[in-house]
Amino acid sequence: MKRRLRKCQDQPESEQAECSEEEKKIVAHTRILMKSLQEQSLPVSEKEAVRLRVEETVRQKGERSFSKVWLAMAASVALLLVAGSGYLLLRNNTGSAMQEAASGLTPDTEETRLQLADKRIIHLPEQNSDLIYEENGARIQIDSASVVEQQVAEAEQEFNTLVVPYGKRSTITLVDGTKIWLNSGSKLVYPAQFDSKTREVYLEGQAYFSVSHSDEVPFYVHTKNIKVQVLGTEFDVSAYEDDPQTSAVLVKGSIELTANQKSLFGSKKRKMTPGTMTAYDPATSELQTSGVNVESYISWKEGYLIFSKTPLADIFKKLSRYYSTDISLGSAKAQGVTFSGTLDLGENIAPVLESIALTTSLTYQQTERRVIFR
Repeated sequence: MKRRLRKCQDQPESEQAECSEEEKKIVAHTRILMKSLQEQSLPVSEKEAVRLRVEETVRQKGERSFSKVWLAMAASVALLLVAGSGYLLLRNNTGSAMQEAASGLTPDTEETRLQLADKRIIHLPEQNSDLIYEENGARIQIDSASVVEQQVAEAEQEFNTLVVPYGKRSTITLVDGTKIWLNSGSKLVYPAQFDSKTREVYLEGQAYFSVSHSDEVPFYVHTKNIKVQVLGTEFDVSAYEDDPQTSAVLVKGSIELTANQKSLFGSKKRKMTPGTMTAYDPATSELQTSGVNVESYISWKEGYLIFSKTPLADIFKKLSRYYSTDISLGSAKAQGVTFSGTLDLGENIAPVLESIALTTSLTYQQTERRVIFR
């Protein structure tokens, strides 16, 4: 009957003359389920996974009576509805709301910008800006030189957004005492004040977190692809849009990383120990954890970079962000060249370029916004 049932499923209704009434009923109800599946607000991959489960249920129960087959199918529908509702709930949680807020503010090419909950924009012209939140988020000290005030409503979900362009950096101290270093080309979305149950922020780009400890109120860092949960610790998260992977490096304490969290069937968790990096590749949905030299991943916040046999293309991507300058390799022979050593990231890019050229025996040409190594 399994083979006959599959044949009936593949035929249009007008050509099912050889199918029994029971088989026609199963096929008709299966098609109804498939239509309801198409209408669910789920990712394509999740719809396909549920569809395959429903069809497998039909094939496995094909030798039983219509009532038993339909009961199994109904259970699959219940799973679908619950899963779909859960997915919609995930889409509407705090992390998703902050992600939406981040998408509404594009990076400026010149200045760091702070958008307040009331949509006011505060421009921060310094290359390295510093923000400290006081008085439950209503008062913000900026670069020890100015103060900005905002209205904070405890009952409403209101966010501030800090956008740091290429060539700039920023540090921010939140109302709970957590300090965050934001690297060039990054966005951070966060509440003006946290509620009593959770502390949640959203990151695009790279940031180093020193989280103020609280056993009762966990701290979450959301990115497009991963979520990091901590109680109090220090770690780095890199989540640039143009990087193939999103990663976290743990300095001390412990964190739990969740990847593919919006998937109904493929969510993955990984607890990390100090001195390790976990990278998530959205193309393969794989998590990889390895021991690393932590200093080489976090030294940027102190103004230098450490490399060990690192391809120049990877180094130039970091330097291009840091200095807001296009740095590239202009010849095929230079593609395989690597660099080992420490680069001191001063305000002037020239010493950095000279150090690379001297170490690698390459030459470079520089214009105002472009550098080409050959």
